[in-house]
Amino acid sequence: MRGPLLLPGEADYEQRRRVWNGAIDRRPVAIARCADAEDVSVAVKFAASERLPLSIRGGGHNVAGLAVRDGALMLDLGALNHVEVDVPAGIVHVEGGALWREVDAATQAHGLATTGGFVSSTGVGGLTLGGGVGWLMRHCGLAIDNMISADVVLADGRCVVASADQHADLFWALRGGAGGLGVVTRFAFRVHPVNEVLAGVVFHPIEAAPALLRAFRQFTPRAPEQATFMLVFTTAPPAPFLPAPVHGQRVVALAYCWSGDPAYGEQALAPLTSFGVPLGKIGGVMPYAAWQQSFDAQAPAGDYYYWTTSTLDALDDALIDVLVGSAAAVPDPLCEVHVHHLGGAVASAPADAGAFVHRDAPFFINAIGHAGAAEKIPEIRGWARGLRSSLVLWARAAMQANFAGDAGDWQAQTHDAATRARLRDLRRRYDPAGLFLPVRNN
Repeated sequence: MRGPLLLPGEADYEQRRRVWNGAIDRRPVAIARCADAEDVSVAVKFAASERLPLSIRGGGHNVAGLAVRDGALMLDLGALNHVEVDVPAGIVHVEGGALWREVDAATQAHGLATTGGFVSSTGVGGLTLGGGVGWLMRHCGLAIDNMISADVVLADGRCVVASADQHADLFWALRGGAGGLGVVTRFAFRVHPVNEVLAGVVFHPIEAAPALLRAFRQFTPRAPEQATFMLVFTTAPPAPFLPAPVHGQRVVALAYCWSGDPAYGEQALAPLTSFGVPLGKIGGVMPYAAWQQSFDAQAPAGDYYYWTTSTLDALDDALIDVLVGSAAAVPDPLCEVHVHHLGGAVASAPADAGAFVHRDAPFFINAIGHAGAAEKIPEIRGWARGLRSSLVLWARAAMQANFAGDAGDWQAQTHDAATRARLRDLRRRYDPAGLFLPVRNN
């Protein structure tokens, strides 16, 4: 290898074994800091010869900590973070260890963007292989809908290109299959003319949550595809635009992003942004990259997290009552609940375009367990699991891979039976010895 191999006891080993979620404390047998795709091939062939399990670290953001495993060889792609924009072709080439903020910086310089999650610290590899929802998804499609090709190191060390024309079955599996088929060292994504967006947050008292949720379920199915909303149950920050008495109290916030012409955004968003009598609001026209970083401070690396998620076909009144009760009573002020809608370009893409099985769902809800102290981990985990259990009457069995907090049997949680069977057959073909853990770059 050209890059270093980090062993236990070395300072760099301690740093690189740590991931975004401070609740993950695992010790790989070694960490291969790959300098390029050839290094990845060397490390993969070594692991295969030694029958050594592998985990793959891209951005290290995945909440379940799938990038690191006790006793495994970690392939660390952090040095593979180069981003190159081909403006005439409308494509951005991104190495597998890059973060979305690095993609945004490169594409926004040309007034372009592609779907990249809800915070900029997310890794490109993990988000994409799990499907890739984000602020631009209803306008531009999921991250996988914009993926044109992927350079993949297979279990035998070969480097192949997967696309609609080459290794098309592998390309299908990479588009939402949550990985486990190889190491993606480079992606090519389609980019779109998105420069400035109209975006912001409107805060409401927690008592307004049931009515706001009903307005949300009524408007979002017919919202223009340039509009993406998120309802957030959170704790009011000590911000000057909010009344002092609500600081530290539970509130519900409507976050929004309009990625069309800003001149038409105010009117298009008004059915929700003008709802009720808000406590305060902040926002306006800004660069997309600035909005993409707006929530980074609420997701700091090293804090303790446990997430889980529910995919829903409706938000009926009984579900709303259960949800508001759980979202208002949290074990730590940092805990949040995020209510999302899909539709638009997500729903219009062909259902068989990839292994992502949720594009026809109108809603999903994430329970975001979050604390600043390790001793709170059991409480936030119990609360998040309890919230999901309380919604099981209305939820689909499968959940989105990017928000599932347990490693476990990944595909059993995140895909339906037919998709799991197809993915299993492809893994037997591309990785007959089972070298790769059934998880994605994280």
